[in-house]
Amino acid sequence: MDRTGTWLEVSVEADLEAVEAVCEVLSRYGYQGGVVIEEARRPADDGLSLAPDLSRPATLHTYIPHDTYAARTVRQIEMALNLLGHLRPIGPLRVRTLTEEDWGQAWKAYYPILQVGERLVVVPAWKRFRPPRGQIALRLDPGPAFGTGLHPTTQLCLRALERFLQPGMRVLDLGTGSGILAIAAARLGSGPVLALDSDPVAVQAAWKNVRRNRLGGRIQVREGTLEGGLGPFDLVLANLLARTIQELAGRLAVALAAGGILIASGILVEQAGEVRAALQTAGLFPLEQLQEGDWVALAHRRPGEGR
Repeated sequence: MDRTGTWLEVSVEADLEAVEAVCEVLSRYGYQGGVVIEEARRPADDGLSLAPDLSRPATLHTYIPHDTYAARTVRQIEMALNLLGHLRPIGPLRVRTLTEEDWGQAWKAYYPILQVGERLVVVPAWKRFRPPRGQIALRLDPGPAFGTGLHPTTQLCLRALERFLQPGMRVLDLGTGSGILAIAAARLGSGPVLALDSDPVAVQAAWKNVRRNRLGGRIQVREGTLEGGLGPFDLVLANLLARTIQELAGRLAVALAAGGILIASGILVEQAGEVRAALQTAGLFPLEQLQEGDWVALAHRRPGEGR
């Protein structure tokens, strides 16, 4: 950052199918790899919160120090997005200058109170909200280095948790990010939860959110990857990339207890067949496919008697 303490906010609209690719580009250049995904919203049925509007594009934001390299960085981002624009609709790059104080607050504007599924309401930690009877508030402050956690892939996992989680289940949240899925599992009545991420910054953010929701005694947050010796778990959440899920299919199956359930997300509709085939080859039987726009989550079960 330069001596004036200013930042550049770089923003672009993207078709929902292009969000992952645009996010990857922005994360290469943004501060600490951080990208905020601002999804289009519409009033939710409860009249108190907002629901995603999947008919409209999302807006992605990242922040870069306004230093001597800033102009070159913006050009590099623009060139990469121009290439992506030949494949999917991507809007023009928008850049604005923020002071240090403005930057510290700007990203918070993109976090609404959002109802997901039937019972879960994601609430930014800095907003006051009392959930209606029967609903569960998940208080989240992912920080500027993380997305909202409300991309359709995460929403699909939250919906699947409501459907498949049973009281007392041992849960693994692989690639926990902000910790939202681990927190949701615990709030829905799971047993012990292990939240795992290879990024130490994500681990720190997840742990803060776990404590914010007063779940430190039920959720363990660790830096690491899916290795031998983990488990067995009654339910595994893998909100990753389709390719990564295919590569990890065998190890995901081993991490599950007999009768255990895998919820895999981060999968585009056209990728679902290949991911499903990889999971079945690993010995997991398909239960259900959930869909949100162009994204799907797959629920599979390991054979045997479980919960």
